Amino acid sequence: MKKLIMACGVAAVLLGASSCGNSSSNSENKGFGDSLSVAIGEAQGSRLLSEYMTLPEDQKANINKEDLLRGFKQVIMTDTTQQGYLTGVNFGLQLVGQLFRYEEAGVPIDRAKLYEAYAKAFTADTINSEALRESQTQLQMLAEQAQQKMMEFYQKQQEEARAAKENSPEAKDNLAAGQKYLDEQIAKDPSIKKTASGLGYKVISEGTGEAVGANGSAKVKYTGKLIDGTVFDSNSTGVTMNPNRVVPGFGEGLSMMKEGAHYVLYIPGNLAYGVDGQPQAGIAPNAMLVFDVETSDITPAN
Repeated sequence: MKKLIMACGVAAVLLGASSCGNSSSNSENKGFGDSLSVAIGEAQGSRLLSEYMTLPEDQKANINKEDLLRGFKQVIMTDTTQQGYLTGVNFGLQLVGQLFRYEEAGVPIDRAKLYEAYAKAFTADTINSEALRESQTQLQMLAEQAQQKMMEFYQKQQEEARAAKENSPEAKDNLAAGQKYLDEQIAKDPSIKKTASGLGYKVISEGTGEAVGANGSAKVKYTGKLIDGTVFDSNSTGVTMNPNRVVPGFGEGLSMMKEGAHYVLYIPGNLAYGVDGQPQAGIAPNAMLVFDVETSDITPAN
C-alpha cells in the first residue's frame, strides 16, 4: 500500500512540474508537450500497475481501478490556478492516511464532525491563543489514547497471526517429525543426550579448557542439515559466533563446547527458526536442524 501511494505521489509531482511551466503556442512546443504528456502517463500508469499487482488480494478488492482513475483524473484536471482548492486537497490527503489507520484499529472517526470542527476553526476571524493551547493539549491527550488503542490492535493482530502459524498443519507435523527423528536417533545411539529444553547433542570430541558459556565466543566450523540430509548451510573456514546471537538451540549447544570440541547438535524446530522457518534457505516452519559443529579460539564469558 505504501509503495502504491508513493507511486501516485511521484506521478503528482511530475504532473505538477509539467503543468506549471511556461506555455507556448508554437507547434514545436505543443508537439513536445504532447510527447511529454503521453510519456508521463504511460510511465507512471505502468509503474502504478506494477505496484498494484503486488498488493494482497484483500487490498486489491478495496482499490477499484476505475475509482482510482476517477480520483486521479479529478486532481489532474483541476484548474491549476485554484491554488486554495489544491492546497485543501493536499491537506486532506495528508490527514486521511491517519484517519484510515485509526479506523483500521477500531477507533471510530466521524468525518462530518471532523470537517465541521475544522471549518469552524479555520474560518474564525481571530485566534484565541489560550483556546488554541487548550485544543492542542486536548488533541495530544486523545492522540496518545488513540495510539495506545492502535498498538493494542496491532499487537492482537500479531498474536493471532503467530497463533495461526503455530497451529498450522505444516508447523505441527514438522515439530512432530523432528521429535520422532530425535527419539529414533537416541534409540540407535545412546551417546546422544537431551537437555531440559529438548536440545539433542552428541559429543564426538569433548575438547579442553573452559566452555564458551552463554556470553562467550568461539570460532566455529559447521555444517547444517535437514533431517532428510539436505545441507542448507556450511562454513569450513570458521566464523566467530556468540551463543546469544544465534538460534536458541545452537546457542545452547555452543555454550557447552570447549576448545577443540566437536559436537553434533539436534535442534528441534521450536529451538531453531520456529514457525517462521527460513524459506530462502529451504527451512520449513518448525523444521528440525542437525548441525555438525567444531570450535576453536574460545573466548569464555567473563
